[in-house]
Amino acid sequence: MRKRFVWLVILLTVLLLLPVMMLEFHEKTAIDRLDNTDVNIILNDLEENWDTITAYAEEGSVMTHSQYGFDYVVLDNEGNVIRRTKRGMAEDLGRATTERYTIRDIEHDGEVLGKLLIENDFDSIRSDAYISYRTRYLIAVEFQSIIIILFLAWTYFSIVKPFEDLREFAADVAGGNLEKPLMMDKGNIFGAFTESFDLMRTELNDARQKEYEAQRSKIELVAQLSHDIKTPVASIKAMGEVLEARSEDQKSKEKLSSIVSKADQIDVMVSDLFATTLTDLNMLEAENTEQESNILDEIIRDADHMDRVVGDKVPECIISCDRVRTTQVINNIISNSYKYADTTITTSSRIEDDSLVLSFTDKGGGVSEDDLPMITKRFRRGDNSRGKPGAGLGLAIASELMEKMGGDLEVSNADGGFRVTLYFRMA
Repeated sequence: MRKRFVWLVILLTVLLLLPVMMLEFHEKTAIDRLDNTDVNIILNDLEENWDTITAYAEEGSVMTHSQYGFDYVVLDNEGNVIRRTKRGMAEDLGRATTERYTIRDIEHDGEVLGKLLIENDFDSIRSDAYISYRTRYLIAVEFQSIIIILFLAWTYFSIVKPFEDLREFAADVAGGNLEKPLMMDKGNIFGAFTESFDLMRTELNDARQKEYEAQRSKIELVAQLSHDIKTPVASIKAMGEVLEARSEDQKSKEKLSSIVSKADQIDVMVSDLFATTLTDLNMLEAENTEQESNILDEIIRDADHMDRVVGDKVPECIISCDRVRTTQVINNIISNSYKYADTTITTSSRIEDDSLVLSFTDKGGGVSEDDLPMITKRFRRGDNSRGKPGAGLGLAIASELMEKMGGDLEVSNADGGFRVTLYFRMA
């Protein structure tokens, strides 16, 4: 490929110099237009017939017809014209020299008999040479243009276009598109690179697929473990509640109540972990059905095992939601308030446009304004969570579940605490 490129460069250089070479050749041709053979013939004829020629000249007849293909004047040693082929030509050496005549000596046995002045029609010669040169020049330029066009086409298809394809391929790989192959052409300069890059794409695609499968296997394992853990935690909670109900010792009741509370916390955390893995697997779904709004009062009452929620009942209406997912959302909100605020929780509700709005507000001082926009993102926790257990999943999962149910979740600081507002779509 490199040799081919070098030969093309050499060819272009020759083509560029060709017009100059042609010009020099035609100039030389114009100068050498006079045939030396004819000149020698006329010199021999004049030498042999010198006496006859001079005799005719003395009688005054100096005009003659040229049979040699050019016009000429013959002078004797005194500068007298003894023959000429037409009138108006130079008849002395000075003028002949000025008008660039060809001047030759007429000799016999080493003796100079006279001068032969041959007229050179340079205007006609140059005109003919120019026409011939221009024709050949135009042909050379046209041929040169074709070669240059072919060279540029070869450059584009062999260098520019493959480079553009490589650049587009690199952009696709950087953007994560590893399915689009790079067409391989060993005939261009980048042929070997093309093959290497496409092999790299294949390897990257295989590696990403293996990584995805490994990650999915881990997530499925976590989901399975989370689901399996919920069963023994539920049993611990149930046994704790039974023992607390049967116990008559106040101190034992308090310890059993603490066990039940911790079991609830574990259950919420395991539920969050399970919901997160389902989301990663695109398996977290919400089956929305029409529900009476009073189920929210029931869910709040069941989730408030520490009896810290106060507020009015929810307005009666029909909402669209998944009861299981709604229970999970409210459990997360109340559990977070227990953990981080440890105050009473005030609920308020209203009907706004086509939504039922339900708010939970504690008195724990809220979170910083910098943390507020990120508090519903996964694994993000506010400064008030330092030293307290948790993974930063509760509000993130609650927000995702509300979106699955066609509603929304908003957070804000209000009334000296932290507020979570739920929007349920009315049926």
